[in-house]
Amino acid sequence: MMNWMKTVVAGLAALGLSAGAALAEWPEKPITYVVSFKAGGNADIVARMNAEVLSKELGVPVNVVNKPGGAHIPATMSVAEAPADGYTVFNWSPPSFMIVPLTRETPYKPLEDFVPLYAGISASNALYVRGDSPYTTFEEFLEGAKANKLTIGVNNLGAPPNLSAVQLASEFGLEFKTLALKTVPATMAGLIGGQVDVAVGQVASIHAYNDGEVRPLIILDNARQGYMEKDLPGVRTVGEAFPGKEAGVWVHGGLAVKAGTPQEIIDKLLAASLPMGEEAFISRVPKSVGYNWVHGVDETTALIQSGIDLYSPILDGLGLLKN
Repeated sequence: MMNWMKTVVAGLAALGLSAGAALAEWPEKPITYVVSFKAGGNADIVARMNAEVLSKELGVPVNVVNKPGGAHIPATMSVAEAPADGYTVFNWSPPSFMIVPLTRETPYKPLEDFVPLYAGISASNALYVRGDSPYTTFEEFLEGAKANKLTIGVNNLGAPPNLSAVQLASEFGLEFKTLALKTVPATMAGLIGGQVDVAVGQVASIHAYNDGEVRPLIILDNARQGYMEKDLPGVRTVGEAFPGKEAGVWVHGGLAVKAGTPQEIIDKLLAASLPMGEEAFISRVPKSVGYNWVHGVDETTALIQSGIDLYSPILDGLGLLKN
């Protein structure tokens, strides 16, 4: 038996087919980049930009495959059930890695079954009214919202904009009638069309509208981030306007691989993704998309954990946190 093993090892070495040499050739075939959102949205747009960079850097096609629906679980599981070989990667997001696992039993555990590599797409939420709204300041809005039960538009119940609205109501003693309108663009369209009195949309949403068509009242966040000034210059955050009031939000998305993926492959993906943090790439991201680059397994894991810590008590207060 020993002689047979020596013969096999010698043969592999002669052919350059040792395990280390074979791994060093990765990737040798196309990579599938799974996105749990439908084509055309912000997450899909940035994922396709990411795929272009990875394809160029790695020298193989990186094909985006959209698998929307099913509370993001089918898309997530398609990666969790694939081999841990780096040929199937996942576009993680708040629903797939945070909100859904926090609110229901899922057949996967994000930080156990996956290794997050980076985060790029990002967003803070803002409170918007129509350009002809009687509320010209956030303080005027507070007075009106306390005197009248306003209708607030969000994309989906339990999604980050809805959680921002819930926290806003809790912090300031407000009560809203909530209308879920599927997507952030649909929410903003509902605002302009008069379906809702006020809407929660992403900070960068302002770029999709004509000057004066919608009016931002305040950014629903505790602290100012650099990209906020790019999108909503001069608009205060809740934390700035009312120190001590909480209005945290967590919207990030990026790339992850299945746990167990060899470190050499993870290192190659991390190296290939570095151009996504450079200005040449960031300048091509649509203005309607927020972007905040976080790179590295430990750094991205800590970012995701911060979101779990933020949203867990909010979901618990709503009775949505699973036991």
